[in-house]
Amino acid sequence: MNRLKNLFLLFMVILSIYLSSQVWLQLPDFLSFNKDEPSEASTDNENIDERVWELIRPHKYVVKDETRLIELHINNERLLWEDALKNLETTLKFFTETQSTLFAKEEFPSEYIMMEFEHKLPADIFLGKFNVDKENIKTRLHYIEKIIIGLNEPNSIYLYTGDSTLKLKSSRIDNTKIYSYLKDINKDEYISYKENIQIEGITVPVPIPDIKTALNPVFVKTEFDVKDKKIVEAIAKDYFKNTFDYVRKSESINGDIRYVYKNEKELKISSEGLLDFFDPNVDIKNKSNVYPGFLSAIKFASNFLNFHTDMYLSDVQPIQYEGNFGYNFIFTYRIKNKPIIFSKIRESAALEVKVIGKSVVSYKRLIRDLDTEQEDAMVEEKIMSFQELLEMQVMISEDGQESNALRVIDKSMIDDISNVYLAYYDYARVNAQQLIVAWVVEINDKSYVFNALTGKLLEN
Repeated sequence: MNRLKNLFLLFMVILSIYLSSQVWLQLPDFLSFNKDEPSEASTDNENIDERVWELIRPHKYVVKDETRLIELHINNERLLWEDALKNLETTLKFFTETQSTLFAKEEFPSEYIMMEFEHKLPADIFLGKFNVDKENIKTRLHYIEKIIIGLNEPNSIYLYTGDSTLKLKSSRIDNTKIYSYLKDINKDEYISYKENIQIEGITVPVPIPDIKTALNPVFVKTEFDVKDKKIVEAIAKDYFKNTFDYVRKSESINGDIRYVYKNEKELKISSEGLLDFFDPNVDIKNKSNVYPGFLSAIKFASNFLNFHTDMYLSDVQPIQYEGNFGYNFIFTYRIKNKPIIFSKIRESAALEVKVIGKSVVSYKRLIRDLDTEQEDAMVEEKIMSFQELLEMQVMISEDGQESNALRVIDKSMIDDISNVYLAYYDYARVNAQQLIVAWVVEINDKSYVFNALTGKLLEN
């Protein structure tokens, strides 16, 4: 009897070891900087669709009422955005019952909540997510740059397309819940704006953020250590998966690493931490529609390294690859509630995903995280106001000799200023692991980046 019991126990132990080994063999390779993210198996189509509004959200929220003009950084920002989207979805789904008015300019109420994107986004992304047939929208709506809600118009929404405004009015719209998020806002949840600032008798045509201090310096580090061979190999294995054993690896003198499969599919990891994937295999059976393409970008990024915290869609650009059309989805992110501006020398954004049809042909990623180990060295420091910076620019002589600074903005350009905001400028170099607080000025589709401490031009 005891012998039978011992045999049974031995069998159970062997069975347990076998089953446990099967479980461990199926576990994915987690990267050290992404170990808490969901695995590929959990990223199904439903989860991907739910992530759309996590990645498409406003660059900034601006509120104007009878006493103030402010930019919001409230804790319940997500709920504000979700409720605005519910009203927009209802309006577009019942467009035939909606009263619409088209203005051939930027038009909105005197008091409003404005949700502004960094660049205008294709309306087809919104229509695709809402499952609305574009043919039902009997007016021109190709892009959405701003969504405006009048504080005294509970049944209306304004959509600014970049050159015209579409006003939608319906009994199905109810903005009262959106208004509720504006009650009892703390001083640390908004930035005040100044209007009608004058420089040499010329009025600046846009409101200016009234910011007197900013965190400086801001120390950052590449999200993974390029010199850590285990992490680099884990990234390559995660990308090539079951073909990794057939990949050729090479390393340049400057530390760039390159993996190639069949002289086609390629992964490059630069010494600065730029991940650059290329896969020429395109499924041309699938048409290049922007919303399915966006879902493909989300799926690829979610299944690979996932998206960085506080990342959002910045721009969508049409592209062409070997006669096939597609889209380049460009993402950026924020640090301390300020957007990251990247030096043009890097020739890429924080994340770019190029999609042809439903095939991802290119993926570029260079992200730097806040270096929390140096957090004690980061302090609030006094900065130049934008008004001071602009006055300095206007006063510089033509040859720049008076202040040893380069003049790029003169009086004649003030009327053409379309946007001003404070950001962090990233040189994207290994030996420059520090962000520079900067004023960004947009004039006639061109951006000028100035050091907010010294007023000197960083890039244009």
